[in-house]
Amino acid sequence: MKFCIREWSEDTVVLMTDEGHVLSYFSSISEALDACSQWYSSNSGELKYSVVIQHKHEQAGKNSFAAVA
Repeated sequence: MKFCIREWSEDTVVLMTDEGHVLSYFSSISEALDACSQWYSSNSGELKYSVVIQHKHEQAGKNSFAAVA
């Protein structure tokens, strides 16, 4: 599964699928990344992708994503 983490505010981070389905809300990017790592650990048969993070300041100008390994 491909994940996307979108920072909505300083204390609201959303973990989504790359197709835009909301999976969960977190208070930090770090917590969301931990959830992705746990999912990949328990689903070892899945291909592991880089997690895409969209920071709040990037959303205002354009809809581009910054990939994080």
